[in-house]
Amino acid sequence: MTVEPDLKAIDRVRDTHIRSLNTDDAVTWAKLFTEDGVQMPPNAAPNVGFQPILAWSQGFLSMFNAEFTLDVHEVQVFGDWAFERGTYHISLTPKAGDGPLRDVGKYITVYQRQPDGSWKVARDIWNSNNPPPQTA
Repeated sequence: MTVEPDLKAIDRVRDTHIRSLNTDDAVTWAKLFTEDGVQMPPNAAPNVGFQPILAWSQGFLSMFNAEFTLDVHEVQVFGDWAFERGTYHISLTPKAGDGPLRDVGKYITVYQRQPDGSWKVARDIWNSNNPPPQTA
């Protein structure tokens, strides 16, 4: 059984994810998740389901202009599930006008095939490779 069509479909989901962050499109970003999807941003509680994912994504993108890329290290498909591991690079320029914040980190994304054959994000977690900021 070839997984090439599945990998291409997952590539399209990933490309839409990147494009939605880089164009301030929180709605498209949130719609990439399954109905019971879980978004696990760093230093925050998990967002479960469309509305919490959308609210967090809108809040995040309302504060920053993002320049976001992913380097995919691995994608494995197992039936109706797939996982992806890689690194991200992001530059966040605050809309309030300060200089950009840059980060490099790692991520795991779990995809689930939908009844119509499409793929959506079921779980997404990422965190920085940088040490936490020091407090005075």
